[in-house]
Amino acid sequence: MSKANPLITPADRIFVAGHRGMAGSAICQALQRAGYTNLLTASRTELDLEDGPAVQRWFAEHQPTVVVLAAAKVGGIAANSAYPADFLLDNLKIQTHVIETAWRSGVKRLLFLGSSCIYPKFAEQPIREEALLTGALEPTNEWYAIAKIAGLKLCAALRKQHGLDAISLMPTNLYGPGDNYHPTNSHVLPALIRRFCEAAAAAAPSVTCWGTGTPLREFCMWTIWARPACLP
Repeated sequence: MSKANPLITPADRIFVAGHRGMAGSAICQALQRAGYTNLLTASRTELDLEDGPAVQRWFAEHQPTVVVLAAAKVGGIAANSAYPADFLLDNLKIQTHVIETAWRSGVKRLLFLGSSCIYPKFAEQPIREEALLTGALEPTNEWYAIAKIAGLKLCAALRKQHGLDAISLMPTNLYGPGDNYHPTNSHVLPALIRRFCEAAAAAAPSVTCWGTGTPLREFCMWTIWARPACLP
């Protein structure tokens, strides 16, 4: 990015979809700290991203010039296993509506936040981008992974055919302030934090965790130093 001609300027109207979530709120914080204060946000009650016509009306009214798509239906192994159709349908709707409307509205840049679970279960470590679609997915979250792959490919297709400046980022397992600590539907790290905190409070002699203990995981913390002003 050239400092003389930046791709994004403080004058841009940046729509952060999913601003109340862990990743979205951290993105708001990072943007504001960098001087990008012209942020557009909408809670779920204000804008249902699964409603295509509503998304179109919102874009027409607010006219964002940059879009960060951090909104998604997320959950851990238990939630993915219990609600496979929800994870596939809801995420496909959210992604398609936001990405297509952003393209048709003429936004100059779009960032799609995906997931490292899009890569094959037995991909060579460390995982390379070229491993995508070379093998079977992890069965416990394949529905979410397929939705994220579709979002990534939609961004790539719109870039190839129509020149949309769309970028896809695939972060590893995220955790941090604003995470979901549900006893069964949370991701692995917040679930572990909750179990250990409850065990410490109850003076429990042991903590029971799922799995064999042999898988290796990589985690990335999204830190919020102060509550973002974009949050109500």
